[in-house]
Amino acid sequence: MICIIDYDGGNINSLSNILVRLNEKFIISNNEFDIANSSKIILPGVSNFEYCINQIKKYNLDKILKHEVIEKRKPFLGICSGMQILSKFSEEGNVNGLSFVDASIKKFISSPKHRVPHVGWNKVYFQENKIFENIDNGSRFYFCHSYYMHTEDYKINAAKTNYDIDFISGFNKDNIYAVQFHPEKSFDNGTILIKNFISL
Repeated sequence: MICIIDYDGGNINSLSNILVRLNEKFIISNNEFDIANSSKIILPGVSNFEYCINQIKKYNLDKILKHEVIEKRKPFLGICSGMQILSKFSEEGNVNGLSFVDASIKKFISSPKHRVPHVGWNKVYFQENKIFENIDNGSRFYFCHSYYMHTEDYKINAAKTNYDIDFISGFNKDNIYAVQFHPEKSFDNGTILIKNFISL
């Protein structure tokens, strides 16, 4: 059973539709019992960093997720803001994140050729990783964000994308997987990625 975390900050409907099409059992919840009894966790996100982290703390999910993901090492997938709040700190709101990875969130610098936010389809170049199996390297995924993840820990960097600069568009650290783009809005390639996560 997969648990999609509901904290009023994620794009749950599109993600649910993919899991329904894949005939996968799932629950949408922020309840500790449901999360503890799930086999995998997905944390979607479409809102700004400060709102997301406040909502996470409102439902006590910071402590629950630390126990389930860090201590019990349950397979976890963070999407967009759900990836960013795993970092230590964000310039968006100047607030601390969950600190699951040694990274920070920085704002894109706008230019005539690269408007902020970064919205639309862009290519993702990835290293060999289970989450990207059966997906062509350089495939396009759908993005919508104004901030990007930066880290010196290049061992976790599973994918990169260019938008004036190269930025991390996906990472993997042990049982933690995360992507900056929206697989739930990325048609076939997004569905394959979700299926790969389910198969972990």
